[in-house]
Amino acid sequence: MTASLTLDVSGLTCEAGGRTLLRDVALTARAGESLAVTGPSGSGKSTLLAVLAGLRPPRSGTVRVCGTDTATLRPAKAAAWRLRTIGFVYQFGELLPELSAIENAALPLLIGGTGRAQAYGTAGRLLDELGVGKVADSPADVLSGGERQRVAVARALSTRPPLIVADEPTGALDEQATDDVCELLFSLPERYGTTVLTVTHNPLVAVHADRRLHLRDGRLEELTEARAEAEAPDAARSEVSEPASAEAEA
Repeated sequence: MTASLTLDVSGLTCEAGGRTLLRDVALTARAGESLAVTGPSGSGKSTLLAVLAGLRPPRSGTVRVCGTDTATLRPAKAAAWRLRTIGFVYQFGELLPELSAIENAALPLLIGGTGRAQAYGTAGRLLDELGVGKVADSPADVLSGGERQRVAVARALSTRPPLIVADEPTGALDEQATDDVCELLFSLPERYGTTVLTVTHNPLVAVHADRRLHLRDGRLEELTEARAEAEAPDAARSEVSEPASAEAEA
């Protein structure tokens, strides 16, 4: 049986500051699949994620996530829909430093109205499954970079969303932590049946995905294996000369 479409995007165009960041973008992704989007700094990778998540309206085109046209959602309904449909993983984890790891991981469930005992039970199980159960009661601000990202993944998974989007999830990590987080992140489709879409500068991250795409001059192109290898040197140079932490996309 063919897996259902998680993402179905057509004719997507987005502008900002007189620039066309996304130009007639088409994209589909199915449940249990991982995708990585690379591209130079400022190419619109983060903008793409924002539009897919319904956080930014496009100029034209259609974005459907699990069959829902995001343009039809009013703000209040959009927030509730996003909470149960999309999990977010950011470059620095974006955990609340005053909360413990388990409190951070349980937060989406609590916001969504899940009872405290159930929310903390789910968060604790996820932290255990993702290898950070031992730091469940530790404040977020004392965790290592790799531990923060694992907690961020647990938080993203807590509502069992069909889509996980990750924006430069390894950009602030050292080489070993990057390898560990990549192994975790790209195992999620098989382990949890979710779709994972990652944007990254780093070709060594992108290579872990089932499908690789490249965004340049507003166009999103899927890379064949040969094309991906040809693009890798350029991406690697970009990683060195334009670190992810300095990315300033519109």
